[in-house]
Amino acid sequence: MGKETDRKTRFWIGFLLVAVAYSLPIGGCAYAGLYWYLTFFVGAFAFSVYLIYRITIRNVKLRYPIVNPEGHADIYSGRMLRPIYEDMQRYPWFFNKKKRQRKLDKQRRTKKKQ
Repeated sequence: MGKETDRKTRFWIGFLLVAVAYSLPIGGCAYAGLYWYLTFFVGAFAFSVYLIYRITIRNVKLRYPIVNPEGHADIYSGRMLRPIYEDMQRYPWFFNKKKRQRKLDKQRRTKKKQ
């Protein structure tokens, strides 16, 4: 849980820094009525927040431990890699993406057969 909290903390710190950096240009353009520049700065702000999100939260490298965390042998012990229950709980969006991709691939295959 420590690394998860650390990622979220880094995201919010980055978000606050970007918000402070873009607040003056966005406020100035809104006050002066420069709507094209305002649109540009709001888009740049949104893109910056997206980049911070990708770097801190979404860019997760999953680990596959070979050693049992409990210290007890189970059916996956030995040369086989252990299933990643902890990663599935911590990063459900990653595994849902894989499920959706398999479902789409299955639909494409059944359409071709018909």
